[in-house]
Amino acid sequence: MGTKTKTLRSLSLALLLLILVSTVSVTSALRNLSRAAENKGVWCVANNKATDQQLQDTIDWCCSDAGGFRDCRPINPGGVCYEPNTLRDHASYVMNSYYQELGSTKKQCTFSGTGTEVRTDPSHGACVYVSY
Repeated sequence: MGTKTKTLRSLSLALLLLILVSTVSVTSALRNLSRAAENKGVWCVANNKATDQQLQDTIDWCCSDAGGFRDCRPINPGGVCYEPNTLRDHASYVMNSYYQELGSTKKQCTFSGTGTEVRTDPSHGACVYVSY
């Protein structure tokens, strides 16, 4: 096998690897975008009247067995919804998860008067608030 053939083969393999890596990156990005594109337009978030204690109680309950144990990993350190690291943002994420999973009715967004339905998507960056 000549030097030109080896060089062409190496370049072909490098190009194939580059295409494969690019495809995986684009596919991952599209998967995140497609989740946001599924949003139907109503979310449940913490209202401005909620106290820090009420917000913490909501997080604790939603992330417990009693609250149905939502997937609260996104609001934990290193999670895609950890930042901004505020009680209001973390509570809003788990409240919306609860609300969406239980049928998106106004009743599922009350949280003892601390939740409110909104039509503005609260998603930010990689943190996607689903809306079914």
